[in-house]
Amino acid sequence: MMSMASMPMQELLDTLDAQCEDYQVMYREGLVQRDCLRDDDLKGLNATSRRIRMLMDRVRGRQVDMPADLAQLGRQLPEVGQRLECLRQTIQSVLDVRDETDGAARQLLDDTRRQLHQVGTGRRASRGYRRQSPPQAARFVDVR
Repeated sequence: MMSMASMPMQELLDTLDAQCEDYQVMYREGLVQRDCLRDDDLKGLNATSRRIRMLMDRVRGRQVDMPADLAQLGRQLPEVGQRLECLRQTIQSVLDVRDETDGAARQLLDDTRRQLHQVGTGRRASRGYRRQSPPQAARFVDVR
């Protein structure tokens, strides 16, 4: 990170706007990712994960060029403060969706474990039926 002296004000504002835009796109991708998990759509899940990683790389790349005293600038300059507040709110929304997605993934994992357990129980039961001796002939026959 650099100091404010090395980054012009308009460039800083543009960078903060770009960060906020990327986080907003990340939020929307997170919603899609959550829905893909709930719908068991692995192709969609992979695609959204790829796009989110690309967005994170862009965000990290810009973060390096931002001033180290950004929080202080936000308190001193209203334009910076407004953009930082937008960033905070957007990042919180991304984190909330990530938590929902994590919950959907855990639910899917639990469902899969339950299904595997049922399959295993069914296999053991069917093996047990195969091992039973064939029924014996009736010993008592009532013939009239």
